[in-house]
Amino acid sequence: MYRTNAELKTAAKSSLRGHWFPAITMQLILFLISSISLGTDYSNSAVFLSLLISLINIWLDVGLVSFYFRLCCGQGNGAGVRDFLYAFQNHPLRFLGNYLMQMLYMLPGTILFFIGIFIACVFYLAGSDIDALLLFLSGESIYLPEVSLPGSVAAALIVLVIVLCVAYILYAGWISLTYSQTTRILVDFPDLKVTQAYKRSSQLMKGKCLRLLGLQLSFLPWALLSCITLGIGFLYLLPYMGCANVEFYLDLVHNQSAT
Repeated sequence: MYRTNAELKTAAKSSLRGHWFPAITMQLILFLISSISLGTDYSNSAVFLSLLISLINIWLDVGLVSFYFRLCCGQGNGAGVRDFLYAFQNHPLRFLGNYLMQMLYMLPGTILFFIGIFIACVFYLAGSDIDALLLFLSGESIYLPEVSLPGSVAAALIVLVIVLCVAYILYAGWISLTYSQTTRILVDFPDLKVTQAYKRSSQLMKGKCLRLLGLQLSFLPWALLSCITLGIGFLYLLPYMGCANVEFYLDLVHNQSAT
């Protein structure tokens, strides 16, 4: 029988008991590294450094999942900041492949979304004063050009854009939920291939996407409170959510093995 959201969150807090300091420290380190900005420097060295920081963030994220995994599995003794090194010590290219697979799964929806937006833009331009539009785009005018599209066409364009945005959000949400367990699966099974992890995540999440969505939404009040505290509250919330997500995964695995 699946545990309720309240039970998952209680288990997460229990797992974090006595380990809040390393959890908050790791979240703070990850935040500081993610916040590194190169400004408007587009030199080759700056681009390379930016890519390197992105790669490090991917691997550190995995290390954080590994840390939460140890806590939730009762292996908290000795768990700490050094768990950040997990991905570097366990087939780092596999976790990079996981990230690239996520992008690949998002690609079809992204392409269709931008094709639709492009079509809407073409219709808009067809009914616009081109000279006025060019002046606006160049910054020489603060006024948008008048559009002479028929009312029905303009309404259709608005509906098209709204439908595209909603469809893309639903698609992205479905992909994110369906394959949400891949990183935890790769940590749980170090020798599993990325493609196998995606297949297993899809199997585990079949019919469970709304359960995970409900768990994530249950943290919304905490997120709002964290925003009020100028982000400081996220240092508490993110470890809490991280452990709850691992507990959710362990619940899925336990119930699947029971059946």
